[in-house]
Amino acid sequence: MRGTLAEGDGLWVHAAPWESLEIGDVVAFRSGGKVLAHRIVGRDGNCFRMQGDGNWRRDSSRLSPGDVMGKVVEREHGGGRLAVAGGRRGRRRADILHAVSFIRWSLLALLAPAYRLIRASRVVSLLWKPRILVVHFPGGQGGITKFIHRGRTAAAWEPHAGQWKCRKPYDLVLSPPRR
Repeated sequence: MRGTLAEGDGLWVHAAPWESLEIGDVVAFRSGGKVLAHRIVGRDGNCFRMQGDGNWRRDSSRLSPGDVMGKVVEREHGGGRLAVAGGRRGRRRADILHAVSFIRWSLLALLAPAYRLIRASRVVSLLWKPRILVVHFPGGQGGITKFIHRGRTAAAWEPHAGQWKCRKPYDLVLSPPRR
């Protein structure tokens, strides 16, 4: 729901009868053992089609009455509460966000080959030398090593999983630690 909801937001969900929900409303629902909040973008028989505001594709599954927890009416962010637009107003907002997301992903797809080439050449690491704090958190199965830049985790290495998670553009200058 990028653009409407931010990570860490508290959601105010009100119970709403299935019949009162309309296209453009944001609803909280259960899907695959998780609770999600997406916007209603269409109707398919007795089910709704859902889509996150930051996604340019609709959800593959349909929402049925038994899955709905309620309608998201407000979000709490930074100590304040803000209304979440629903109905026609919410639908217009979602259309704009979906178009922006589509353009963004299209540009990323066009630029991806050049990005991979630059990353493989390691030329950026000659020019950009960010101050990275490396912190190892010991624990079961080898712990975890975090690479922190300006107070935010830029990358993490999980030796037990053999997995490297690196945020862009830090993957241009960081490499996973050697075993």
